[in-house]
Order: sequence, then C-alpha cells, then structure tokens
Amino acid sequence: MKEERLSFLEAVKVFGKALKVSLRARGIASLILSLIGFAVAFLPMLISIAVRHFSDAVQQLYGQGEAAIVSVLGIFVILSALYIIQLIWGSLSSYFEQRDHYKIQMFMEERVLRCSCDVKYKYIENYDDFKQRISFVETEAGNRVAESVGTTIRWLQSIITFISIVTVLWSVDVWIVVILVATCIPAIIITAKFSESEYHNKGFWILEYLMACAYFFEATMQQSLNDVRFFGAYPWLKGKFDRKNAEYIQIKNRVTKKHVLFNAIADIFRSCVYIFILLIAARKIFNDPAVGIGAFMLVFTMASQLQDVTARIFTEAAQFVSNAAYMRDFFSLDELEYEHRDPKAEGWERFDVDFDHVSFTYPNTEREVIHDLTLHIREGEKIAIVGENGSGKTTFISLLCALYEPDNGTITMGGESIYTEVSRTRRTLSAAFQDFARYETSIRENIVVSDRRRLPEDAEVEAVARRNGAWEFISAQPHGMDEVVGSFSETGNNLSGGQWQKIALCRCAWRQDAKIMILDEPTAALDPLAEAELYRNFTDLTGDRTTILISHRLGITQLVDRILVFDNGRIVEDGSHEELLNKQGLYARMYRAQAQWYQ
Repeated sequence: MKEERLSFLEAVKVFGKALKVSLRARGIASLILSLIGFAVAFLPMLISIAVRHFSDAVQQLYGQGEAAIVSVLGIFVILSALYIIQLIWGSLSSYFEQRDHYKIQMFMEERVLRCSCDVKYKYIENYDDFKQRISFVETEAGNRVAESVGTTIRWLQSIITFISIVTVLWSVDVWIVVILVATCIPAIIITAKFSESEYHNKGFWILEYLMACAYFFEATMQQSLNDVRFFGAYPWLKGKFDRKNAEYIQIKNRVTKKHVLFNAIADIFRSCVYIFILLIAARKIFNDPAVGIGAFMLVFTMASQLQDVTARIFTEAAQFVSNAAYMRDFFSLDELEYEHRDPKAEGWERFDVDFDHVSFTYPNTEREVIHDLTLHIREGEKIAIVGENGSGKTTFISLLCALYEPDNGTITMGGESIYTEVSRTRRTLSAAFQDFARYETSIRENIVVSDRRRLPEDAEVEAVARRNGAWEFISAQPHGMDEVVGSFSETGNNLSGGQWQKIALCRCAWRQDAKIMILDEPTAALDPLAEAELYRNFTDLTGDRTTILISHRLGITQLVDRILVFDNGRIVEDGSHEELLNKQGLYARMYRAQAQWYQ
C-alpha cells in the first residue's frame, strides 16, 4: 500500500470518485434522509431557545394570572414537540445507519469479489501484495469510500449546527463562544495526528491479522478438520493463532494507547472549562438580573453542544485528509491488470496449439518452473502429461488456459496468440481441474455452470451424467439433479470426494462446443472401479476433441496417442506408450513402479 502524501488536487479528485461510489452503495432513500438532516441540524438551537423562554416564563409565572399559565404551557408543548422530533429523528437515523451498514458491507464484498475474479491470475499468488491490499479494502478502505457521502453531509450539518449555536451564545457573551471553541483545539490536534498514524500502521496490522485468520480457518474449515482432530493439532494451531493475534493486538495497542491517554486529558480539560463557562453565565445573571435564569439555562444546554460540534467539525475535516489515503488505496484496485472478457465470444476456428520457447516463473519467486518449452499439439490429438510432483505439469495447463502469461516465448492457438482474446481461448477449452469447485447449490447447477448458454434440460444433463459415471448416485438423491448439496445444505447432504470429482467431469463435458478438453488428475478421488469405468469410456467422453490429460496413474496412458514426460519444467520424453517403454527412460521407470496396479 502506498505511503506518500496526496496533494490537495489528488485528494479532491479521489474524494469526488468516492462520492459517486458512495451514492451507489447507499441508495436514494438514504440520500433523501441525509438532506432532511440539514433542517434537523437547527434542532439543538431551537431546543435551547425554547428552554430559555420556558425558564424565563416559569420564573415570571408567579402572580401573572391564567394568561401566563397558558403561555407557559404553549412553550412547554413546543419544547416537548422539539424533543419528540429529535427522538424520532435519532431513531430514524439509527435505523438507516444500520441498514446502510449492511448495504455498504454487501457492496464492498461485491467489489472485492469482482476484483478477485477479474484480475489477472498472477495476483492470486499474492503478486504486488494483492491479498493484503484486498483485505485492507474489504476491512478498512472500502467503508471509508462508501460512507463518504454520509460523512460529508454530516459534516455540513455540523457546520449549520455550529453557526446556529454560535449565533445564540454570541448574544449572551462573546467570550463564552471564544473560550469554548479555543478549548477544543487540543482534542482536534490529537485526533488529526491519530488519524494519520492509524493509516500508516494499517499496512503493518493487516499481515498479522491475515495470519491469525489463516490459523483460525485451518482449525475450522471442513477440508482440514479431520487432520486437525486426528493429529490433535488444536493446541499447536491455537498457539500460533494466539501468537499472531497477540502481535496484531500489541501493534494496534501501541498506536491507540497514546491517543486514548491524550484524548482523555483533552476531555478533562474541556469539562473543566465547561464548568468555568457556567460560572461566567451565573456571574452575568448576578450582575444583571434582567438577563434572567433563561440565559443560564441557554448556556447550560448549548455550551457542551458547541464543544462537541466544534470538535466534530475539525476532527471530521482531519478525517477527510486521512480518508483520502484510504480512498486512494481503494481506487488503486482499478489500476491492477484485469482480464478483458467477452461473454458472447466464440471459440477459435482452428485449435492446434504451439508453445514456442516458453519460459515461466511464478510471481514473487525466482525459480523457473517452465524452461524454454517448445511443443506442437495437433487438432484432435490425445495427449497424456506425466512426471513427478513439481515437474511443471499443472503450470503447463495453467499457461494453456491463459491463466498466466509466460515470461518469454509465445503460446498460440490456430496461429493466434491465446492472450489476444482470452474469452475466445477459454471458449475453445473445457477443463476439469485438480482443485475443482464444489458449489453450494443443486447438482444440476454444479454441472451446467460451465456453459450457461445451453438450456439445462433434464435429458441432456442426464446424458452427460451417465457418460461420466455420475448418474447412479445423482438418481439416488431425494430430489435427483435438483438436490442441493454441500456443507451448508439444509439437510447436510454433502457428496464424497469421488462423487464431487465426477460432478467436475460432468461440468467439463457439459461445455459441448469446446474443442480441447483438459483433465487434470481426473481419477485422483475415484475408487478403482470408477477409475476403470472412466478408462473404458474414455473415447466416448472425449470424442474427437483434443484431449490433454494429466495423471500420476499411468494406466490411462495406454489410451492416448502421445505421452509427454515432464521433468524440472522441460519435456524430456515424447512418444507413444510403447515407444517410451522401449526407450527405458524416466517414463519406463515410472510405469514399472506402478505396473502391479494394473495386473
């Protein structure tokens, strides 16, 4: 996150953009309510004036007759009405504040979701501190942007209240106004300094906060819960969580401790001055009884309000300066590199693939994962990619899917760079990834999400499920394809790992117009019978499409036209099953190590 100060023009520009976002986040109803608040800003002055007149009228009531009583009751009714209006306004404001809080929260989450799903994939690896930045926007900067309209309107309302109170108190004694305003300066300075130091320390807080959250989720997420329970890892995880949480709290407390201490001293000072002001008012009445007890009541009710509103005006002005930095960090997300997608794009007409001297290194690392790779894949070719863990197999697939861009070299499809029109490239492909999604929705939607152009008719979804060996367990569900599955389903109906993998294969197959099918470890979660069934149906599943298969299980390699053996980011062997066995190289050694599995 950036640390340099903003110029005045930069701050104004950023604030203008924030107002537009805030209007969208809050809505018209909240804006109307805020505008009504300009009239309500005069309430403190009107109440204080009513209190003054009521006090004077009561003081003069004795011996004045029935007319005076009616006059006092009239003032009392007005005063009561003003208090009721203030109470209703407070309740109404509180309601809209709570409502806007949730609306703003949802707006920010949608913004974060869009950013996470649309930025180039390198950021997901925390390139350019993306994870810290996105968390900072979600927890801090986003709210400042979304609330900018409300903050601005409240600040303007405070100015109206300030002017109205000053006008009334000035008529009593000018020195009361001067002293009250002057005594707010220490609190203003303290708040301004705290706002600045708070922003500069957010960048340090956020990493410790994220680490504490990571340990928390490790102990609560279903994927790791069995491991945590079985190995009794809770005390170890709790220790790490406590240490990171303690670091976070310690850093945060260092920033806030001085602010709390000095702010308390400033408040005590203001309170002492408030008592002094009341003594000035009492002395004025003593010297001039004609002023009346109402003047004292006026000072009594308005002095503390003037202190509060004065401090609020200047502290919120200081907050604007601080908020500009937060807002800049929010809008810095717009400066990231985003993928440009066309939902109506069609796939490439030609789909032969060429890697030409391609090299790739993951963000924030120095080790090349793919080294000077050159490869041609013909249309309709069936290819298996094998190799040890870390040899570059999955990285090769990620590059082909245009998730990453190479450091050097080119990747083309039908002679066109796959990055010129990413949507066309991905429309040409369909993939079942090793880390596949498990959507908390119906089985039908889990399958058809890969191609929302097709109508999810029962017969077509069933045909895809049958070909991929998923229909047996789908048909056994209480609501068939419309059964909602997942950890949070109402019935707690979650699928097994193998069943989820079959759903992922169905999702891949549902995109029927795709000309290249990518299967990354498609049998990793399948039992031996399901794996054997996939082998038998391999031709039906893939059809005449180009198929690229990654697998540690080499039994399926006999079904493909060509095998690519990866080792340290290079293709060290290339040929058919028989050809590679005859070479007695890496593939032959790997296959012999697994041979007993297939006998």
